[in-house]
Amino acid sequence: MQPWHFFVIEGEGRERFSAVLEQGAIAAGSDDKAIDKARNAPFRAPLIITVVAKCEENHKVPRWEQEMSAGCAVMAMQMAAVAQGFGGIWRSGALTESPVVREAFGCREQDKIVGFLYLGTPQLKASTSINVPDPTPFVTYF
Repeated sequence: MQPWHFFVIEGEGRERFSAVLEQGAIAAGSDDKAIDKARNAPFRAPLIITVVAKCEENHKVPRWEQEMSAGCAVMAMQMAAVAQGFGGIWRSGALTESPVVREAFGCREQDKIVGFLYLGTPQLKASTSINVPDPTPFVTYF
């Protein structure tokens, strides 16, 4: 089982993706500012990967695990890109549920868009200082 599908968006594909996001925002009844933001989103990075969890119903692997596997694939790609010096941001939001956007990526009813991974070369140098968070609120020793 391989419960994911990657849609690589670059070059002219970003124009097509822009139109899809714009139509999704319009269909959702978004205001002009949100529609403009959706239209411009694909131009924040030279490469975007849309990741769809291609879930199989009535499989021994439950649907939630299939979705988590697709999410792990996104995280692995993002970490691989960062390790090679690229920047990446994993975005999701309401448009992942948009019927217009889902149709553009061939989603069946049981499929889920787990996110859009924006990748490129950072324009700003990353900070060399590290702020280590206090783990107490989210770590319990059992």
